[in-house]
Amino acid sequence: MPLAPDLLALLADPETHEGLTLATDSQLSSLREAVTQGTARRRDGKPPSTSFEGALLSQGGRVAYLIDGDIPNLLVDERLELADGLTKS
Repeated sequence: MPLAPDLLALLADPETHEGLTLATDSQLSSLREAVTQGTARRRDGKPPSTSFEGALLSQGGRVAYLIDGDIPNLLVDERLELADGLTKS
């Protein structure tokens, strides 16, 4: 998923205002597995989507904002919160 570096530099977590990082392929695999296992949940309690192209990570990999159709979804209620943060790899 191509995301221009200058755009990524402008994006921030809407709640904490910290910078976001683009998830690696390994992190995306771990995120999909966490969704399947139920350890990644949407903040609003609705079931998370299993079809996403990428993710922007925040808060030490404990929060993921999904990217679908090349569009990052930065809505706090729709973000994924992970019981265990994603490791950097």
